[in-house]
Parts: sequence; structure tokens; C-alpha cells
Amino acid sequence: MNVNLRDKASSGDLLFLWTEKSKGITKKARTGEIRAKSIDHARFQLSRQGVKAVSLKKAKSHTGVKISLAVVASFVRQLAVMIQSGVPLGQSLGLISGGMTSKSKRNMQTVVRAIRADVESGLKLSDAMRKHPRCFDNLFCNTLAAGENAGELDTALDRLATHTEKTLRIRQKVRKAMVYPSIVVLVAVAVTVGMLLFVLPSFKSIYAQFEAELPLLTLALLAASDFLQNNGLMLLGVMALAVYSLIQSYRRSLKLRNSLDVLMLRIPLLGDLMRTAVHARWTRTFATLSASGVPITSALESVASVSQIRSFQDATLEVRQAVASGARVSDSMEAQKIFPAESVQMIRIGEESGRMDAMLERLANQYEINLDDKVDTLSTVMEPMIMCVIGVLVGVLIVGMYMPIFNMGGIV
Repeated sequence: MNVNLRDKASSGDLLFLWTEKSKGITKKARTGEIRAKSIDHARFQLSRQGVKAVSLKKAKSHTGVKISLAVVASFVRQLAVMIQSGVPLGQSLGLISGGMTSKSKRNMQTVVRAIRADVESGLKLSDAMRKHPRCFDNLFCNTLAAGENAGELDTALDRLATHTEKTLRIRQKVRKAMVYPSIVVLVAVAVTVGMLLFVLPSFKSIYAQFEAELPLLTLALLAASDFLQNNGLMLLGVMALAVYSLIQSYRRSLKLRNSLDVLMLRIPLLGDLMRTAVHARWTRTFATLSASGVPITSALESVASVSQIRSFQDATLEVRQAVASGARVSDSMEAQKIFPAESVQMIRIGEESGRMDAMLERLANQYEINLDDKVDTLSTVMEPMIMCVIGVLVGVLIVGMYMPIFNMGGIV
């Protein structure tokens, strides 16, 4: 049985987990969470509540640990279902945390326990979640706070659960489009390196018996094989260091990220896929915030933060600035020249009819369907292209290895 002792707690208090000795054979040991300034303070509070804890320990902090979006989405959906079913908030959080027994959810379990302790101590759910920005960003917390203020916590949680699941699905679709070509290319490189390191050297003794001059292609392959055998480990280390440096530079350099984003947007098929993914995320986030009653200027600021690509972020902030000055959203979007005409038109119809949230929802669904189609198209087009590249690589290696033998056969 998991319970939480309600007591006044400040935001700076620590979270402690306690276990009480079971009473009788059939009764299970009680466990729970409590916030206190120190372990002695926690023990004092428990004794004052009549709890004889046999185990009391400080909960590990996971505020800096990145928890996967799939785990967060699962938690939000479970919480939304329980609140809609009439289960009290504290009890819902306790039931959910008690069910997170798998290793992949241990970090999330500690986060949920901390949220429950804060809620039982008097904090709003949105304020409790703000303490865990690695799991719940400002967009999430602001939307939840708007729902709490309107007395529609269940509706807000349902919208956020749907939004989180849709965001996860978009991310998975983009990864699916990128992972398959990457794996095939890596396999092609591995096959090429393997043939140069292990297959081509076995032909060296045969070539040594030839008195004729070897073809240029064969000489180039032998030189590449010798280079890999002599400097393979050093080359691997240099490549690993280069990849690591590029990743770190990408994370730290805003200019590099912007340059790579612009480059990727210009690549045929891939750039179109990325634009569709951004539009799907943009409209889905805007739809969720608009339906939750978040002011348009605040909503646009949150939408800009999830756009990820700098050009879309700047355009969204320009739209926000224009709307704050009294302009309409559709007119401001049209002036930016980066948003599709159909999106601008549908949002304009939504503004005129007073149903902008419904129009945004339709737009988001449309872009997500388009994203599915583009992922399938990219996979269909890339597969034969990649197979052709692999065929050319393997063909060049085989021709280069057997060309001297063919030549000698022609001479004989």
C-alpha cells in the first residue's frame, strides 16, 4: 500500500521515501513519500503522524536526467484516464508510480513520486511539474495551468496526452525515414572495408606471379587495402573524434545548427519531409494551446520554441509580434512567406468563423497524413538508389580484383 502524508512543505524541501513495518500476516507494508528539510525532520514528521518507519531514505534526484518522450506520454495518458474516471489526483499519481516497476521507468517513477509529494503538500499539479523541466517543458506546464485555472484539469490532461502522443509519433516517423538509409549505408561501408581488409590481400600472392603491369584500378584498390591495414585503427580514431567534435559543435553552435538546417531543407525529398514535419508539429502545438484557452501571443511564443528550425522560429516570433500589435494571425503568417498558402487560408477561415482551434486541428491531422505519405515515398525512392550505390561499390571491387586474372586469361 502506497500513501503520502500531507504536511506543509516548501519548494526547497527534500523528498524522502519511507516504508512502515507490516502489521499482521495479511496486511502489506505501507510505503510513501514525504517532503522535509532533512532526514531527522522527516523522521519527526512521520512519528508525529504515528508512522513507525523501518526504512527512510532520500529519493534520488532525476531533475537533470533525460527521460524518453515515450515514457512521459504513457504517464500523461494514464493520468488523464484516471482523472477523467474520477480518481483523486494524489491517488492517481500513487497508483501510476506504483506500477512503474520496469527498469526503463525507474527514473520516471521517482519524478512521479516527487510530483505527488508536492501536490499533497498543497502545490498545483502544473507547479509541481515545473520542477522537472526535462520531462515537462513550459508549453506543457502553461497549458496545464490554463486548464487548472478554468477548472478543466481532465480536459487539459486529455489534450496534453494527445499532443504528446502525436509529437512522439511525428518524431518516430522522421527517425524511421532517416534510420533505414543510414543503416544501409553503414552496411555498404562495412562490406567495402571488409573486402579491402580481408579479401583483397588474399589476391596479392596471385598478382605477384604476374609479370604484366597491373591495371590502374587494381593498383588503387591494393593501395587502399595497404593503407587500411597499416593505418586502419588511426583512421577509425580520427573519424570517431571528427564525429564527436561535429556533434558537440552542433549542440553548442547556433550558427552551425542553422547552417545545417538550411542545407537539409534544400535536399530534395528530405527537405520536403522536414518542412512537413515542422508544419505538423507547429499546427498540432498551436491547436492544443488554442483549444486549452492559452492567449494567442503566449501560444505563439510556445509554438516558436518547438519549431526547432531557426527560420520557422523567427517567422513565428514575427507573427507573435504582429499579433501583439493588433494584426490577425492569418495576415501575419501570409506576410512571412514561409507558411503554405492553404494553412494561411484555413486559419483565416477559422478566425472569421471563431473556430480557429478546430481549423488548426484539421490542419495538424492533414499534415500528419502528408508526413506518413512522404516517409513512405522517401523509403520507396531511397531503397533502389541505395541498392544501386551498393551494387556499384561491390562491382568496382570485384572488377578490380579479377581484372588482372581476366587479362592474363586473354593473353594465354
